[in-house]
Amino acid sequence: MSQNKIPLDFVKGDLVYFIGYEGPADHNRIGIVYDIRIRHSHFPLYEIYWFKDRLHSTHTAAHIDLLYTDNIILKDRVYDRGEGD
Repeated sequence: MSQNKIPLDFVKGDLVYFIGYEGPADHNRIGIVYDIRIRHSHFPLYEIYWFKDRLHSTHTAAHIDLLYTDNIILKDRVYDRGEGD
């Protein structure tokens, strides 16, 4: 019996910022991925703790992005995601 693994865009401990749903990204809203829910949806859901707001929220990978990267190609990878937004 084989199990299908869902590829993850983020891992626990990643620093992220909020891209938004349809508006411009908010680079000032910085958070950390503290949990990942895999079996609750068709795609992974990321639990984020937002430092400035001191709030927790759940997002798909399409609504957050890495705060830092050493690969400039990943900068706008939200446009490559096919999550049906």
